[in-house]
Formats: sequence, structure tokens, C-alpha cells
Amino acid sequence: MATQTTQPSNDKPDDTTPVLTPEQNKRREVKELKTKLTNMSPLATAEVVNEVVARQVFRQVSGFTDFLREQGVVGLAIGLVFGIQVKAVVDQFMASFVSPVLSLVLPGNGDSFARKSFTVSFHGKTQTFVWGQFVLSILTLLIVAAIIYTAYNMLRLDKLSKKKDK
Repeated sequence: MATQTTQPSNDKPDDTTPVLTPEQNKRREVKELKTKLTNMSPLATAEVVNEVVARQVFRQVSGFTDFLREQGVVGLAIGLVFGIQVKAVVDQFMASFVSPVLSLVLPGNGDSFARKSFTVSFHGKTQTFVWGQFVLSILTLLIVAAIIYTAYNMLRLDKLSKKKDK
């Protein structure tokens, strides 16, 4: 009497069960479907074809959603939108509060801090360096970094990320 080996319930093949490649599985499924379709009525054939098409569409949609989930595309998009909005708020904060305070504190005629500059002459050539906008850009970077760091810690976002297996 021949005994037939079965796969254990944990879906791991044992040493006696042949492991098929995905291509071999696909060929086996196609062969089974062809055999079934030749022996069926037209209505049953249409139902099987409909089922196969539905399964293929589900695989494609499932693959796309898996891609979005695994690659963090949605999170990246949300982060990009929030980043743009935070930058707009920080730029307005710099223009409304930081620049006027710096114009009051620093010597000068009260012009906008962004237009602060100095001029250098060398061998008859003169060049103007606008340093105020550069300083404002550095301050903006520091403020954005502080906001992101504070939000990350306050919202405990480090607890949300998946632990990656090594």
C-alpha cells in the first residue's frame, strides 16, 4: 500500500514534498484549467473564466497596495504635504517676527533684514554680498528642524515605525 505524504499545517514543506517554483505552479494551474474547460458546459466555462479574471485583477490590485504599503509611498506623500505647509508657516513666522526683531537689534537704517549686505572692492572691482537672506535661510532651517524634532518626540512617532528584522 502506497502512502501519500501531505504538507504539515504550518505551510512549511517537509523533506519529502517537492517544492515547485512559481513558474511551475502557474503551468500546473493553467494545465488544470484547460482540462476543466474542455469538459464543461459553456456556462460553466464562462464562470471559470470570470473567476480567473477576477483573481488576476485582485492580484494586480493587491500587488499595487502592497507596493504602496511596503515602500511607504503614502507616508512619504503625507510628509511632503505637511513639510510644504510647515515651511509656509515658518517662512511667514520669519517674515513677521524674526526679521523685524533682527532689524531692531542690528545696527542700520531699519531696512528689511533680508536686504542686509556688505560691499568689497578689490583691484578696482566692486562686489556686493547680500548676507541677510542667507542668515534668514539658516534661521529658517534651524526653526524647521526644531519643529520637526519637537513634533516627532511629542507625537511619539518613533513608536509607530515597524521594527525591521535583521
